[in-house]
Amino acid sequence: MALANRLLAFVLSGAALSAGTLLCQGQEVNTSAVQSKVFFENGNARVARGDYQGAIAEFSNAIEIDPKNPVVYAARGNAKTNLGELDDAIADFSKAIEIDPARRVPYINRGVAKIDKGDMDGAIADYSKAIELDPKNVTAYRNRGCARQQQGDIDGSRSDFQQSLQLATDDGAYQRFYLFLLGVRQKPGPSVADFKAVVTRWKASWKKSVGLFLAGEIDDTAFFELAAQGTPKSVREQKCEAFYFAGVIHLAKGDLDGAKSLFERCVATQLHTFPEFQLARTELSHIAQGGKQK
Repeated sequence: MALANRLLAFVLSGAALSAGTLLCQGQEVNTSAVQSKVFFENGNARVARGDYQGAIAEFSNAIEIDPKNPVVYAARGNAKTNLGELDDAIADFSKAIEIDPARRVPYINRGVAKIDKGDMDGAIADYSKAIELDPKNVTAYRNRGCARQQQGDIDGSRSDFQQSLQLATDDGAYQRFYLFLLGVRQKPGPSVADFKAVVTRWKASWKKSVGLFLAGEIDDTAFFELAAQGTPKSVREQKCEAFYFAGVIHLAKGDLDGAKSLFERCVATQLHTFPEFQLARTELSHIAQGGKQK
C-alpha cells in the first residue's frame, strides 16, 4: 500500500497534548487540557477517514481551548494542506514555529505547502532548517531532494536522496526509486541488475511491485492493474505513484506523448502531498516549455 501524505512529517500524537493532565486518584484534573485532547484526537480520527474539513473544525476547537500548543497548529496545517488551503496552512505552521522554534516537523510540513505554491527556495530553506535541528531526519533530506530535483539541481537532489537512504531505518524504497530514476535519465544509466537484486528481497507489497516495474520485470498493463487493487484510498495513492513512475520511464525512452499523458493522469489524482504529484507537475511544465527535465 502507498503511504498517505508521504511528504508530510507525522505530528499526530495524542501524548503531546497530555502535559499537565493528571488523572490519578487524589490529583486535580485539568478539564481544559482533557477537552483539548479530546478535540485533537477527534481531529486525528477525521484525518484518518479523509475528512479534512471536519478535522480542521476539531483542531480549531482544541486551539480555542489551548492556543499555545504547537502540535495542534501543525496538525491543522496538515489538514489544510490536504485541502489545498496553502496560505492558511503556512500560517498554521508558522504559528507552531513561533510557539516552539525548536520543533522540526512544522518546518518540514511548511516546506510541503511551499512546494505546492511553487516556492522551491522557501521549501528548501525550511527543509534545511529542519535538518539543522535534526541532522538525521530522513524525511527532511528526502523532501529537500525532491525540491532540488524540481529545481533541476540533480547533483544536490542525488546527494539528499543518498543521505536520506543512508539514514533510513527501513529499506528506503522510495529513496531507491528516486535515485534509480535519476540514473535512468543519464548515461550510462544505473545498474538494473543491482537494483533488481535489492527489490527481489523485499516482501510482496506495492513498493515491491513498483521496484519490479522499474527493473523491467512488469509491463505497464500489469503495473496499472496492480495499482488498481485495494481500497479506494490506496488505489488513488498507488495510481498517483504508478502514473508518475511510468511517465518517467516513457520519457527516458523518448516517448514524450506517452509520458505527458501519464503525468497528466498522475496530476489528476490531486494528491498534492505526494512527491510524485509534485514531480509530475514539474515534468508537465517542462514539456509545455518544449523540453524535458535533464
